[in-house]
Parts: sequence; structure tokens; C-alpha cells
Amino acid sequence: MTNQHIGGLSPDMKPMLSKDNEKILRYAQEKFHKEGFYKTSMDEIAKDLQISKKTIYKYYPSKEKLVEHVVTDGLTCDSTDIDAIVNSDENVVIKFVKITNLNCQRIGRFSEKYFRDLQVHTPHVWQLVDEFRIKKIRQTLVKLIEQGKEDKLVENYPVEIIITAMVATIRTVMTAEFTSTTNLTLQEAFRHTIDMLMNGMLTEKGKKIFDKERKLLSSNTEKINVSQN
Repeated sequence: MTNQHIGGLSPDMKPMLSKDNEKILRYAQEKFHKEGFYKTSMDEIAKDLQISKKTIYKYYPSKEKLVEHVVTDGLTCDSTDIDAIVNSDENVVIKFVKITNLNCQRIGRFSEKYFRDLQVHTPHVWQLVDEFRIKKIRQTLVKLIEQGKEDKLVENYPVEIIITAMVATIRTVMTAEFTSTTNLTLQEAFRHTIDMLMNGMLTEKGKKIFDKERKLLSSNTEKINVSQN
């Protein structure tokens, strides 16, 4: 096993799935994200899906392998969506806002139990998440910071200083231990962190765009929630 591959899967490559495999994976994602996975048995999954354990074991010889695939599938989706934002024609501040919102939506689907189970019961999987996340942050920030400096929206701080500060901060706050001691949700911890970092690295022009885009996004989100209710 390498740092970037678990169970034969890479976060950078999404394999084609059979109908049964897709069904198992999507159900496991929803259940694990909401309830964690440590106390969930393969028997329970088979019963809920009304399939045999043999069918599950055909694709996943153990629950750990299923957890690994749930994680790598999620990382692949995140990477694809972030790349689409980074490669768009919008200004860098709007890109930052969209990436922040995307991550907040993703994090909002994860329970504290899921994060804790990853860290405590599958540390090698959590290491993959951490390493992939840091790699993605670095790749993304290099592109965005360069664009932001050219457009006079990002202060002329050394790129490595900005990246190191963001990586270290996110790495610290995005843990079950941190949120449990601060009474913050993972979403709140992430959003506060990004707000603080953005206000530290953006120029005055960039800050004005950032505030405007956040308010617009918040307003649109409230309208969507009202219409859904």
C-alpha cells in the first residue's frame, strides 16, 4: 500500500462500477457519513439492501475495504468539482467562495462519528484523506494565488507562506477532537477558518468582492431553503 493508493484505488481515478457495486457503495456512503461505520456490520448492510452478504463480499472482502472505497470515491468527486471551479473563467475571489461553499456542503454531510471513526479505527485511511487533502490544497492554491496576484486581488505575500498557513490551520481544525472541545460543527470550523485566512491574504479590492459574493451566496441559499420548505 502506498500513501496515495488504498485497496487498489486511487483518489485520482474513478473506476466504472457494476449495478450491484454502485448500489452497495452509495448506500454505504449515506449510512457511514450519517452514523459512522465502526458499529455497522456487513450483515446489517446486506439486510438493509435485501441482498446476500456473498454479493457484498464479491466486491468488498471486508468492511475496511468498503470504507476505503467510500473515502476514495468521495475524494475523486471533490477533486473533479474543485478542478472545474479552478479552471473556470471567473475571478479568483469567486473561485475561493465557490470552493469554500462546495467544501462546506460536503462537510455538512459528514457526522462527527464518521470523522472520529476514520481517525480512530482506520488511521491509514485518515492518512490518505489528510495527504490527498494537503496535496489538493497546495495544487489549488498555487494556481489561485498566482491568478489573484496578477489581478491585484491577493496580497503579495510569498506563496509558500500562504499555503503553509492555510494547510496548518485546516489540518488543525478539521478534526473531531478540535470541534468537540470548541462546540463548533465541522462546517462552522471550516467556514470560520477560511473567512479568517481570506481576510488575511486578500487585498482591499479582493475583500470587497469576497464579502459581496458571500452575501449573495448566503441570500441564494436562503431562497433555495425557503422554496424547498
